Amino acid sequence: MSNVLTSMAQVTSEPVRWLWEGRIPLGKVTLLEGEPGIGKSTLALDLAAKVSRGASMPFAKGGLSGPSDVVLFSGDDDLGDTVRPRLEAASADLARIRPIDREIKKSDVEAIRPALIILDPLSSYFCLACEKTPRELMQSIARLARETDAAVLVIQSLPSREDSEWAREIYSVARSVLTITTIGLSGRRLAVSKSNLRSASDILPLVYHHDDKDDVLRIIGWSDGR
Repeated sequence: MSNVLTSMAQVTSEPVRWLWEGRIPLGKVTLLEGEPGIGKSTLALDLAAKVSRGASMPFAKGGLSGPSDVVLFSGDDDLGDTVRPRLEAASADLARIRPIDREIKKSDVEAIRPALIILDPLSSYFCLACEKTPRELMQSIARLARETDAAVLVIQSLPSREDSEWAREIYSVARSVLTITTIGLSGRRLAVSKSNLRSASDILPLVYHHDDKDDVLRIIGWSDGR
């Protein structure tokens, strides 16, 4: 019978690896939250486009070594009239964006080894597996991140008081939490509101703007948010 016990002396120390330095870690769950209609999906698709091209994240010192695949669960927005136009506006390599409409398992993505998995919104993804409790669902998402080594970005609107238990489960599993707030009419501020991997106060907030050209929303003008 094998001994399941080991010691920490047998565990190799490893640095945290990042899809977006200080904000989105690889192999772990990141939460992107904000008020309804603030543009969470638009930001997620902009980041997906960057990953598909192998482009650097805003104000990042490093990044992926090249283009990578992205797996996208889109529970609210139509792929044809909303998701694809926004990806095109962000200059995505569409061949590397892989939509899926069911709960994602490791076996679904082993062949493509995505760097980023987006679950948008988490509430719709949760309803695909309603037999699971919020804790069980979040644990399965964290396991998916570990097993695939992908950054898993889950998106949700800011929870109400009635959703406090659900919110606690999400926050407890997410290693990083990014929060979007508004600045004026088109400005957005993106800040790290929680991090278990480094001090959130060390990660400066960033500001960007929405541009609605030809009725397609896109992101422009990243700047230091101090």
